[in-house]
Amino acid sequence: MVMFRYKYIFTIVVLMLPALSWAQYSVDNKKAAAEFEKGQMLLDAQPLKALEHFEKALKIEPNFAEVRLTMAAWALGHDSLDIAEEQLRAFLQADKGKHKRWAAGAEHDLQCIAFRRQALANPVPFNPENMGAAVNSADDEYLPTLTADGKTLIFTRYNRPSMAEDFFQSRSVNGAWARAVRMAEPLNSAENEGAGCISQDGRILYFTACGRQDGAGRCDLYISYRKGNGWSIPQNLGPAVNTSAWESQPCLSIDGKTLYFVSNRDGGQGGMDIWRSTLVEGRWTKPVNMGPGINTKGDEKSPFVSFDDQRLYFSSNGLIGMGGLDLFVCSRTSDSTWGEPQNLGYPINTLGDESSLIVSPDGQTAIFSSDKFGGQGGLDLYSFALPEAVRPEPVEYKEEITELVPELEVGESVTLENVFFQTGKSTLLEVSIVELDKVVEMMQKNPTIRIQLGGHTDNVGNEAANQKLSEQRAKAVYDYLIRQGVKAERMSYKGYGQTQPVADNDTPEGRRKNRRTEFTIVEK
Repeated sequence: MVMFRYKYIFTIVVLMLPALSWAQYSVDNKKAAAEFEKGQMLLDAQPLKALEHFEKALKIEPNFAEVRLTMAAWALGHDSLDIAEEQLRAFLQADKGKHKRWAAGAEHDLQCIAFRRQALANPVPFNPENMGAAVNSADDEYLPTLTADGKTLIFTRYNRPSMAEDFFQSRSVNGAWARAVRMAEPLNSAENEGAGCISQDGRILYFTACGRQDGAGRCDLYISYRKGNGWSIPQNLGPAVNTSAWESQPCLSIDGKTLYFVSNRDGGQGGMDIWRSTLVEGRWTKPVNMGPGINTKGDEKSPFVSFDDQRLYFSSNGLIGMGGLDLFVCSRTSDSTWGEPQNLGYPINTLGDESSLIVSPDGQTAIFSSDKFGGQGGLDLYSFALPEAVRPEPVEYKEEITELVPELEVGESVTLENVFFQTGKSTLLEVSIVELDKVVEMMQKNPTIRIQLGGHTDNVGNEAANQKLSEQRAKAVYDYLIRQGVKAERMSYKGYGQTQPVADNDTPEGRRKNRRTEFTIVEK
């Protein structure tokens, strides 16, 4: 599934304990083990009775680690912090380093208890509100994404009886969200899909799909392009991004050049980690782990980079927090590094699971998912006014090519930054369609202009071959625009080869800039 569906409360490893026999416990006493096992069997249905058996086990064996950890986990789950702290400290005092993994979990939980007490005593000044029945239902809603104009909300809904995850969409109408509707095929299918992120212009959707025939693992990342009122058949992002492990929950930077996502692939810091890949000439590079400053031995999920590209929001159960998954934010310190994560505090974070936070383009409003008490169903979507201390700079949405035209004079040129070809060929990569469709829209909205399409190369290789390739690439764009309905008499094309560089050909970056496609205004 696009989102792992289990409840993680605290780091104690007692989830493994029921599988152990008495001879495998930390103490060798059959009577104590029997009392412990009786308590385990009753813990869900009759917790008070179960605690009586645990107390009997401790009277027999005061150093019975598994009993103390189980009692602490139960107390944490029921917000009984004093009981939890008492049991954790008793375990650590008696254990004396025998069980390093359990001790590390207990130390972490003690820090979480201290943080929780501090957070409850000092709540942050915002009030999360349920987004209501138009968006939420008796099912689970989570992993939202917003277009840069702030008017389209796409999220994942999980139907418990059918165990199906699908995309739903809502539009903002007069400041209110309209009733969400299930999105049509080919985005949704009989399998699970969700966890989408949409490009700033609303034309590209990266998302997670599970169990598809072209998948590399359990869940993979896919891409789909807007086609009129619908979407293209999704394509797997391929082996550069997807592995036999679990890849999900993508997030795209505002410039469309960096893809953040979650995976449990080899080479990470712990369970689920956040990774990033960069788009270079139409292809995604080998993903890089975000490192120990963000990822932990626990799970990090649902990354979101603000529209100003300066804040990274994510959820974690490995960092110190309230319990379960908490929401954190960190600020960019350079192009590739981020500052120390900061917990967003209470009442945004609770003892339950909070995740999937996104921020509106104006930086004012945040939307996230939570299973806190009082919602429409299990996980619901909530919104709140983002405090100024963690608010990104507002970003105004612009349709860059279509607004540029009124400002351009005859003879001025525009580089199509996101038009790419197969290496050494004139075959357009599908990722170029989004940029080219903007040119189509520009021509439709400005019926009097005429343009020349120009192809350019770097200076690597034979000059004559470069000249020919540049012309073929310009013609490939020309042909695409004609197929989309632009009249041929409004356009021409020309190849310039390596004769008009805009950067130094001595560096890879300079050569990349010189390999470009552009259009020039011929007539307005």
